[in-house]
Amino acid sequence: MKKIFYFAALTMGVIAFSSCTDKQAKGGNEGSDSAATEQVAEGEKIGPMGSFTLAEGTALKDAENISYVLYPSSYASAMEKNEDFKGKTAIYYSSQLAEAGETNSKLSGKDVRYPNVLLIPIYKDAKAKKGDVVLTWWQSGSGMQRAIVTDDSDPTMPKVHYLDLNYKGDGSGFAEKHDNEQLKPNSFIVLNNGEWVPGAPIAVNVDGKQKNGVLIAVEGDKVIYQGFADVLEETTKSAVKILPVKPSLSVGDNVKGVFVSEFSKDYKVSKVDEKIGRVWVKDGDKEEVLSIFDVMK
Repeated sequence: MKKIFYFAALTMGVIAFSSCTDKQAKGGNEGSDSAATEQVAEGEKIGPMGSFTLAEGTALKDAENISYVLYPSSYASAMEKNEDFKGKTAIYYSSQLAEAGETNSKLSGKDVRYPNVLLIPIYKDAKAKKGDVVLTWWQSGSGMQRAIVTDDSDPTMPKVHYLDLNYKGDGSGFAEKHDNEQLKPNSFIVLNNGEWVPGAPIAVNVDGKQKNGVLIAVEGDKVIYQGFADVLEETTKSAVKILPVKPSLSVGDNVKGVFVSEFSKDYKVSKVDEKIGRVWVKDGDKEEVLSIFDVMK
C-alpha cells in the first residue's frame, strides 16, 4: 500500500513539474525577459492599483481596431506576490488584446486582467512620414521605444532610428546597430508636440528638481509616468511639463541635459542631427551625444 502511494505521489510531482516547465517555455512576450514571472495561477485575476490613486480606468476606445497593446511587465508578478505595484520597475512590452473590459482587459497568453489605465493601445492603419516621432517597441529586441522615422517609402511600415536605445556615435551603440529597422504594420503611434498622450517626453518637478520621464496615463489632475530605471510613479499634472517630441535646437543653444535621472547639467549644443534625433553637447571641452528627449531648453 505504501508503494502504491509513493508511486502515485511521484507521478503527480512529475506531471506538475512538466506542466510548469511547459508553461514557462510557451509563455511570455516576444523578446521579454520576464516570461516566467508573467505567468500566474490558473484563472483570470484582476489586480489592484496598489497605492496609485488613479482608478482602473475606463473602457478602451475603439477596441476592435486595436492591433497591439503595450503593458507593464512586472504587474502580474507584483499582484501574485501581493506587492504594491507603485514604485516598481515596469518595462512595457507588446501583446495583443484578448478581451476588452469596462475597466480592465485581458491580454493574449496572460491569466491576469490589466487595469485599462496602465495599458497603451496601438491602433490599426497608422501611417508615418520621414521625421515623425513614433511610439512603438524595439522590434528586434523588446521594450517600449520612441523612434524617429528615417525612411517613409512605405508609410505603414516605416524604417526608424530608436531614440531610447544607447547611441555612441562610433557604430557600437544599440541604436546604431539597429538603425533603420523596419517596423511592422499597425505597430506604432505618431506623437505630436504638446499632446498629453502615452510616450510623450516630460520633465517632472520632484522637490524642486526636474526629473526626466515618459508619460503613461493622465486622469484628471493625476499623472502616471515612467521614471528612472523604468519605475512607475504618480504625480500631479501641475508638476509635469510636456516637452516637445521634435524640439527646435540650434548650434550654440544653452540647454539642460539629463544626468542620471534629472535635467541638471549645463551644456552648449555643438551639433544637431535632426534625421536621427541626436544632439551633440559640450561641457567645456568634453562632448557627449544625447537623445532629443534628454535635453531641455
